[in-house]
Amino acid sequence: MSRRSDSLRDEPSDPEISVSAVIQSQAEEFRDCTIVGERFGRYQLVGEIAVGGMAEVFLAVHNGLEGFIKVVVIKRVLPHFSGHEEFVRMFVNEARLVTRLEHPNIVRTYEFGEVNGQYFTAMEYLPAEELGKVLNNLVISRQAMPHHVAAGIASQLCTGLHFAHQFPDVDGQPLNLVHRDINPVNILITYGGEVKIIDFGVAKSNANRQTVTGTIKGKVAYMPPEQILGRSVDHRADIFSAGVVLWEMLTGRPLFLRDNEAATLYAIMNSPIPAPSKLRPGVPPQLDRIVARALSRTPGDRYATAEDMAAALDELLVDLPRFDTRVLSRMMEELFGSTRAEAKRAIAQTRSLARNVSLVMKLRSDLRTNLAEQLEAAAVAAVAADHLEDETRPHRSTDRGAAVAPAVAPALAPGRRPLRGWVLALAALMIAGMAAGLAYTLSRPSTARVAARAVQASLQIDSVPAGAAVFVDGEPTGLKTPTVLSGISARQLSIRLELVGHVPVTETVDLRAGALTARRVTLPPLSGRLVISDLPADASVFVDDDEHAAGELITAAAGPHVVRVVIDRRTVTQQSVDVGPGDQRWRLVRGRLVPD
Repeated sequence: MSRRSDSLRDEPSDPEISVSAVIQSQAEEFRDCTIVGERFGRYQLVGEIAVGGMAEVFLAVHNGLEGFIKVVVIKRVLPHFSGHEEFVRMFVNEARLVTRLEHPNIVRTYEFGEVNGQYFTAMEYLPAEELGKVLNNLVISRQAMPHHVAAGIASQLCTGLHFAHQFPDVDGQPLNLVHRDINPVNILITYGGEVKIIDFGVAKSNANRQTVTGTIKGKVAYMPPEQILGRSVDHRADIFSAGVVLWEMLTGRPLFLRDNEAATLYAIMNSPIPAPSKLRPGVPPQLDRIVARALSRTPGDRYATAEDMAAALDELLVDLPRFDTRVLSRMMEELFGSTRAEAKRAIAQTRSLARNVSLVMKLRSDLRTNLAEQLEAAAVAAVAADHLEDETRPHRSTDRGAAVAPAVAPALAPGRRPLRGWVLALAALMIAGMAAGLAYTLSRPSTARVAARAVQASLQIDSVPAGAAVFVDGEPTGLKTPTVLSGISARQLSIRLELVGHVPVTETVDLRAGALTARRVTLPPLSGRLVISDLPADASVFVDDDEHAAGELITAAAGPHVVRVVIDRRTVTQQSVDVGPGDQRWRLVRGRLVPD
């Protein structure tokens, strides 16, 4: 089961977080020089984003004429699927569709092509995170997504879906495009506060009617009943999936996902669907009604179009707190950190690429390398044990022995590394199931893990003020101070604390095996500089009773301050002024200070 499904169960998440040994080693920092990576046609693959069952996704750079650089995302068919006619047809159909879809809520696709027999698409790179990761971080940090944020995300999702549903072919005839795979992994939330739909790989349209017999396309837990039953689907299937996503944003838990696929299918077809307010008191009744209509098991009872659902959500938003890109952007930075946000923005703008690619991609690379080495060591040890047992019991004949011997023999041939290909493939599969590449253990510890923790270290972190976001080796944990990190195998840990309105602090903490180390960090407030213009030369400015001369650049901590202006020994104004980072100019107008 995926990490997301584990972390969104009914029981609350563990307030402690285990830090696995595979993420403790520090990757060598990239130098700000020429970026290296695999050459793929006219692109350079500089980092792996994800590996799926049929395709892999990379961060890539295109170096053009006159120093032109463009950062893109390359989705490439895995080599062993390039000869699979049905899959290649599906991939080509997706490419033909998405290269024409241009909408603010749909990720842009620039190019479709083929290099050395491998098909690929090149898409825009966005400073963003998957909605699935957003939901995970909310659960880990024991937060709930605000009602207006969930409704706003769902509204933008439906707006993008409606555009795709109405999209015509080159002759102007409706394509009747259906995404068929709307789920939190295929919805991106950018650090700029935008909602983007990705991956039309299983989309259905008039131009793509065929399917493989006996297959169900898309993530099962988000499918409508008609799709599971193999019946004809239309745009209302995506409306049902959008309803599931909205329900999960509001409740912070999976709706239909169960421990196995059969149970999940049964839940979709038969299990009662509770109103979000039953699980989270305070959800507006109108929002309950929107969710219920979208989740109707009969297509005819759902919204007629995704646009209708978006309109219902927009009408509701009028009576809820303000929702816009700034609100969503602020939530993203609180969950994932301003450092990560700035690094991803810098990549999108092709600034300091080597340093920033290293910052956001290195953990996955480290994880892949460490997993490969650990799995290979385990495999070699297992092979050695088998051979030793074979030597001591030469006449052993079991099913296991018969199955293992042929596979092991070629791996131990002279000059070849044992089981390297198998290990790398298994490592890739394991990595694909880990959200953001973080190797944090959120499930309850097994007996073996409890025993191992006896010789591992723990770190108790507090901050002044409290409530700072905690980062380990530059990666967000979703936790806020005060908190405890446990199960640490490393002797040192790099901790970064971030809090809005304060200077981020990074510290390296030395740890002792089997001991609890406590660290308390003071976060200095961000400072701004304030200048008040249009004052007489003999005027005085008092900021919280500290006197300054007219025209002086006054340094003050970020936040509200009482500012008093005195002219000819007479107070002409006294008011509260919010000081933010950077220089801010104010001027005196009719006895009031106003921003200049």
